[in-house]
This record gives sequence, structure tokens and C-alpha cells, in this order.
Amino acid sequence: MKNIKQRGRPLVIAAAWLCAGIVHAQEVDLGLTVGAYHTDNIRRTSVDEESQTVGELGLRLGWTRDSGRLNANVDANLAYREYFDDAYDSDLQGGFNGRVVYWFLPERLSWEFQDNYARALIDPRNVDTPGNQQNANYFTTGPDLRLPLSERTSLLVGGRWSDAYFEDTEAGNQRLTGTLGLERRMSERSTLSLNATAERVEFDDESVSSNYDRQSGYLEYAMQGARTNLSVRAGGTVLHDYGDTTNGPLLNLTVERQVTARSTLTLNAGTELTDSADALRREQQIGGIDLDGGNPIVSTDQFQSDFVSLAWALEGARTTLDLAVDLRSEDYERDTTFNRDAIGATGSLVRRLSARLSWRLYGGWSKQDFDRSDVDFDEWNAGTGFDWLLTETVGVTLTGERFEGSGDTAFGTGLRDYTENRVTVRLTYTPRRR
Repeated sequence: MKNIKQRGRPLVIAAAWLCAGIVHAQEVDLGLTVGAYHTDNIRRTSVDEESQTVGELGLRLGWTRDSGRLNANVDANLAYREYFDDAYDSDLQGGFNGRVVYWFLPERLSWEFQDNYARALIDPRNVDTPGNQQNANYFTTGPDLRLPLSERTSLLVGGRWSDAYFEDTEAGNQRLTGTLGLERRMSERSTLSLNATAERVEFDDESVSSNYDRQSGYLEYAMQGARTNLSVRAGGTVLHDYGDTTNGPLLNLTVERQVTARSTLTLNAGTELTDSADALRREQQIGGIDLDGGNPIVSTDQFQSDFVSLAWALEGARTTLDLAVDLRSEDYERDTTFNRDAIGATGSLVRRLSARLSWRLYGGWSKQDFDRSDVDFDEWNAGTGFDWLLTETVGVTLTGERFEGSGDTAFGTGLRDYTENRVTVRLTYTPRRR
């Protein structure tokens, strides 16, 4: 019964926030799709390739609200897929990232709800197919209290209860987190705070992994300028697990710079002692949600994560261009077979050819090295397509894509050599904003 409730949670939350967004339709970006794609290699094998047609129902939802007592930000890109020739069971692809804060007392007492859903890899060393994926969901809720000590200084107190669920990996857990901070408003647009957090993590199945405690202390500085937003967190983390104590540095840096009136440069970098649930949330917040790809690793283990990502976005009158590069290294405390170094790059170009017709070109490349498992592979993809607006609310999308992999899997050397070609057609309905 627990699994059913957990699997349904993202859809329940999305539906509730969608209903709330309809009341304020001017704040919602909503798209509904129905379509199908045909692939010539559904299992991504190097031999005995199997063709299949897959039907899908999709939801794209963006909702932002910042007024009165309610602050919300929702980003969803979901597709329910049915594999007509039964290569895989039907599934829910894509992801959901939502956060709602309600202020009982403005600027004093608030309550937060946050939920993240994604398809996670069962074994990241094997090929990314629906058979190597599982549902993952991370839900958090709790209060925040701000107590003013002076005109510019406040005491911050917070508490959170969280539940992490993974469908096919025994890594599900619940956690309690408490935070205490002292914040100083340096100017109208900048703050400096000293913070401490304490967290207790308890697993559903303690025979798989032991419960642990994690504490962090850090300084945090945030600044919003006319063209630059900066956030930096620096300190350290202590992990108590299996009677052992592990120390790790903590650094998170985010810089967003409006280079010109139409272009923005964003840098995210850091290192932290983390786990699968927190890493899932961080990746969605940094990279957004992709319908296919970006699936996180799931493990009962904690790991030191080093990461750097740089993204540049241009929004012209008729052209939109997005470029990004990502580097990361992960070192696990016990299961070192998951240790990896990875690098990737993506690009997307959209050109509006007329008032009703747009052309898209996109692609990506990634390289991963699991040195303790002797698994090393490269993957790339490229695609192009057209978006044709039939009416003010109904459109048709046609795309062609190619995926290619080369390298190893956990089952042996050279077993990741595959190619896959897809053709997709979708009918899209986008309600007009009132």
C-alpha cells in the first residue's frame, strides 16, 4: 500500500497545483500533448535490434506565483508512455520539481512543501532504457521561523520532515532536519548568515544500510544586483555512519549574470557530502527537467560530489539558443564501484520561421568513467524538428532523433555499442492565457 501512495504522490501534487494555477491562469504555462514515436532499437542493443511504436500522453506545466501569503514555483515535464508491442511496462517519464511556501505571518512564520519526481537509473553502468529505470520521489515539508533581534539581524529556525522513495532500489528513507541560523542584512540587496544543520536519516530496510547522522556548518552570502545574482555557501559536513566519522568540505556557488538584454550566463559549482535524494533535487534545480535523460544514480551510500556547470541562454526576437557544459566527480563512502567522473555538453537552437512555424535543432554528448568497475563509455544524441501552430491553441510537432553509444557496461567490455533512430509526432494543446 505504501508503494501505491508514493507512486501517486507527484501526480496528486501536480494536479492540485495545476487546479490552483487555473484560477490564476495568467501565471500558468500549460501544455497538453498526445502522440507517439517509432524507434528502430527500443532496447538499445548492438545485435537483434527491435523496433517498436510507443504512445504517450504528456503534460508540461510551469507555474510561478509570488504575491501575498503564497510563493510557488512549479516545473513539470511528464509523459505517460504505453509500449504497444509490450517491450516494457507502461511508465511515467520526465520529472516534476515543485515548491510552495505559505506565510502564516508575513516575513515571520512560513510552511514549505517541496516535491521532486524523476526516473532514476537502477544501474548507471548499464544502458539507459525503460528496463533500467525506476520511479524516484523526494518529498519535504516543514516550518521556518524568523525572529528579529534588531533592525538588521534575525534568528532563523527551521525544521523539515522528508521521505525519499525509490521503486526498485532498497534506498528508501525518512529524515528529520533541523536548522539554526543568524542572518545579517548587509544592504537592501544582500545578506550574510551563519548556519548549522543537523539531520537524522533512517532507512526503510535497515538490513541494507545503517541509519546515519549528518551535521553541517556554513556561512552563506546572497546578493541580488542590477545584472548579477550571487549565492555562495561555504563550510563543512560531518557524517556519522557505522560508528565511523567522515568529514567533507561544503561549497555551493551560483552566479547568474545578465550579459546583454537578451542573454544570460549561469555558473553552478560546488562540493558536498550528499546522498541520492539530495542529489536528485539539486540536479533538477540546476539543470531543469528533460523528458528523456538526466536520470540520477540511486544508492544507499553517501558520497562526496564535486560539480561544475556553465550555461548560456540567448533569447532573440526570432532565435533562441541554449548551450551548457557539465563536469562532475563522485566518490562513494563504501560502494566504490559507483565512483565516476563525467563530462557532458548540450545545445539547442530554435528559429521562428514564421508566425506559425518554428524549426529546432538540438544535441548532446556525455562521457562517463567508472574506474573501479572498469566501465567507460560515450553517448551522444542529435535531433531536429518542426513546430507548426494550426490554431491559437493547437499545434503539431514532428521530430527526428538519433542516439548512439559506445563503450562498456557492467556485463562486459564493448557491450554499449548501439544506435537508435526515432521519429516522433505530437499534437499539442496550449490554453490561451486570460
